[in-house]
Amino acid sequence: MVSNFQRILDEIRKEALQIARTYGLEPEAVVKLIMDIVDLEDRNRVKAESRIDQRVRAMIEDAARADAATEDA
Repeated sequence: MVSNFQRILDEIRKEALQIARTYGLEPEAVVKLIMDIVDLEDRNRVKAESRIDQRVRAMIEDAARADAATEDA
């Protein structure tokens, strides 16, 4: 029996692969970014976190910079 978490993760991986192909990104980096954002939103649901929008934006920007740095290497 597959857990809900595994089904969701499989779906995220499938979509991340498409996104990665479209934008030339590493699929696992996209999965990590999505899971980090989901984790932050989940923590916010349990206990209010500050500056969610800015933190999500910063996560996306950091992931983009890391990808750009990898391309430059």
